[in-house]
Amino acid sequence: MMTPWIVLAAVLYTLLIIIWVKGLGAVQKYQPDRAVTFYFIMAAIRFTVALTVVALYMLLTTHTREEAMTFCLTFTLMYVAMVIISIMLKH
Repeated sequence: MMTPWIVLAAVLYTLLIIIWVKGLGAVQKYQPDRAVTFYFIMAAIRFTVALTVVALYMLLTTHTREEAMTFCLTFTLMYVAMVIISIMLKH
């Protein structure tokens, strides 16, 4: 039953990467001195979205501890991959 949540996570992470790439490009074009501020704001948004999805999964669908741990591990690995990909695309 974890599959729809993993698909949701993949879609969210893809959207966050697109927002990161397009947003940083716009910030660097129009106000390059604000790039660091944009980076920290996006980091906070990404982290908040990740925690919110994990919390919703645990509140709404988790039946066993093993299932919750598996989802958290999968979601964390996807988060790390998203951060690495977004950094590689713009640096």
